[in-house]
Amino acid sequence: MNIAVIPAGGQGRRMGNLSSSSPSKQFLLIGGVPLIVHTLRQFELCPDIDAILVALPREEIKNDTLPKLCKEYGLRKVLPAVEGASERQLSIFAALKSLAESDLHERIATIAIHDAVRPFVTPKIITATINAAKLYGAALCALPATDTIKEVSEGKVVRTLPRACIYQAQTPQTFSYRLILEAHKKAVAENFFATDDAMLIEWQGKEVFIIEGLPENIKVTKPSDLILAEFLLNQSQQS
Repeated sequence: MNIAVIPAGGQGRRMGNLSSSSPSKQFLLIGGVPLIVHTLRQFELCPDIDAILVALPREEIKNDTLPKLCKEYGLRKVLPAVEGASERQLSIFAALKSLAESDLHERIATIAIHDAVRPFVTPKIITATINAAKLYGAALCALPATDTIKEVSEGKVVRTLPRACIYQAQTPQTFSYRLILEAHKKAVAENFFATDDAMLIEWQGKEVFIIEGLPENIKVTKPSDLILAEFLLNQSQQS
């Protein structure tokens, strides 16, 4: 089995205009549909994904938010949600721990971890990362940097990094199930926090392979990203 893990446990305060009564950013609307639904649809449509596990805030689980959305939008691969955390890494670990304790444990081959607020991933990209993870153990999609990258300290340029070697990481990041489960267990034991899951694999001295991503596979984190997401959605619907 190939399972998608979607961490959606946080509030997304970088959106800036969210009040305590506002929906979390993963439930903000683009094209009249919650962001997270656009994301889940891509994994629903991917023939290589067998099930989807979402980590949600406790309140959303209590309110049956996910089952209601699944019913409304015809999402059939989504498993009962697990309770996430404000830290992304802890949400993913909660999901992995839940799978390890489930009847699915012995059948899982790969885990595709994807940001809830990257709604423009494609089934083709998801499948490519799964195939690479089966071959190499760990893979992520990423884009070559197009801007010149400067390393800065105390407001001053330290050096210019060679652009040919710089990639911007995206998701999905896909791994052998046992490899990523053990990486998260070790990180919890040693209180190590990474900025993405691939970094946990790097931290253990293991290789992560690159699948070239898509420019439109944006992460919606700021109000301006919502405007861009609406534009991209309109473009995709017209084409």
